Formats: sequence, C-alpha cells, structure tokens
Amino acid sequence: MISNSFTTERIFSLACIEGLRLLRKHQIRHPDIPLTQLISIVEKVEADAESLDLEASAYLSSFVEYDTEIDDYMFYRTCIRAILLRHRPAWIKSMKSGRKRFAAELGSDDYVIFEAAGLMEDVPSKELVEWWDDISGRAHLASGLENMKQGREAERLSLERERKRLKEEGINREPEWLGLDDNYAGYDILTYDQGETGLVNRQIEVKSTIASPPRFFISRNEWQKAEKSGEAYCFHVWNMQRQPPNLHIFSVLDVAPHIPTDNGKGRWSNTEVRVK
Repeated sequence: MISNSFTTERIFSLACIEGLRLLRKHQIRHPDIPLTQLISIVEKVEADAESLDLEASAYLSSFVEYDTEIDDYMFYRTCIRAILLRHRPAWIKSMKSGRKRFAAELGSDDYVIFEAAGLMEDVPSKELVEWWDDISGRAHLASGLENMKQGREAERLSLERERKRLKEEGINREPEWLGLDDNYAGYDILTYDQGETGLVNRQIEVKSTIASPPRFFISRNEWQKAEKSGEAYCFHVWNMQRQPPNLHIFSVLDVAPHIPTDNGKGRWSNTEVRVK
C-alpha cells in the first residue's frame, strides 16, 4: 500500500517528478508488474535511481493520469497541476497575483520545476496563457474557500462566546447564527442583553483577519444596518493569527470615523478598517 503522508515539499521536487517519469517508462514495458515491485526493479537497473525519490513518485503516480505524455514539458505541467489541486501548497494563493510576481516569490528549487514545464517563457503561447489562467482561477477559488472557512470559524467563536455569556448572566435564550442562514441580514449573530424593561436584541457582525497589522472589511449593506441599529449593533473582529484567536469589539461609534462618503457619481461599496 502506498502511503499518502508525504509533504508537499517532498512531492513538488525534481527527484519526485523525474522519478515518476522513470517509473512510467518501466510501467509501459511491464504493465503487469505492481508498482511497489517495479520500484525495486528500477532501483537495481537504473544508475540514477539513487538520486530520485521513488517512494514519493509512487504516491504521485496515484493521482497523475496514467496516459500522460512522458517525454516532453507537458509531463511536468500535468504533474504540477495534479500536485496543486491535491496538496494546495501555501504559495498557490500568490499565483493569482500574476506570473512574474508569483515567480519572484518562489524558491529556486520550485522555480526550476515551473521552468522545466515551459511555464516561464518570455513570449507565452496561447496554450501557456490558458494553463496559467486555469490554475490561477483554481487558486482564487481555493483562496476564497479558505477565507470562508476562516470566517465561519470566527462566527463560531463569537457564537460560543455569546452562549457562555448568556448562561453566566442568567439569560435563558440561545443566540442565533444569522450569518449561516441569511447573507443579506447585515449581521451574523443575534444575541440578547438584559434591558431596563426586559431582554433587548443585540446584533453582532463578525470579522476575521490574519493580516498584519490586523484589518477588516465592511460592506455598504453592513454599515447601513449598523447605522440603523445604533447601540444594538457591534463588530467582533477576531485576529486568527493569535493562538487562541484574539477578539476586538467595536461599537458603531468606534467605526463611524473610518467609513467613507459618496462623492459625485461615485458610491463606496466596501471599505477597509485597520485595527490599532
């Protein structure tokens, strides 16, 4: 059985990809021999086998199409794409920033692999542009999913905080997770406080950040809801870089000085607020 406990750094390497190319050549000649047995044969008959990571190559083989052409740069492109989609390395997010900017952030070992795939040509072909656009689109989707996951975790933290607070204050109500059910509510959690004449509603808009310095974004819809609700509304901003995450709470009055105004025919839709 082939282990899947390989790190991205080990899989995304010349030793792994060239090892797979060598294994595939032998698989074509000996299609009936199991891969694990084939590795032993290759290690005995190939002089350069010692410089290759054939164990990692066998794992890579499990998710790279078998009928991939092995004798040109397309083999590298296929392997790169498969690794990015399966392992989603941290640097995949920077692919959406543009080819040259992305390349400048790569380590030399990683750059060599993109170069071997013919992906760094100064005059790109239509085929090359389409490859980058496809991968960049997938990277953007992956980044969006990661941000959504982080945001949901922040909402869960606020929900648990409110459950604990309500219980401690003897309020026999359950906070509601509005952000999960209605993206246009203008806030994420409906909770409660003890007022002079009974319970009063409180609305919490939850934000998360891993930026340095910490910052969060407010949409026009969120701010309109905040202004309308006034003291009943607040922002929970979780710094997810900290362990455990650190919470900042801001009132509408705290945030108001940082909200832009419309000018001429321009209307703001989203704005960034930095956390001191």
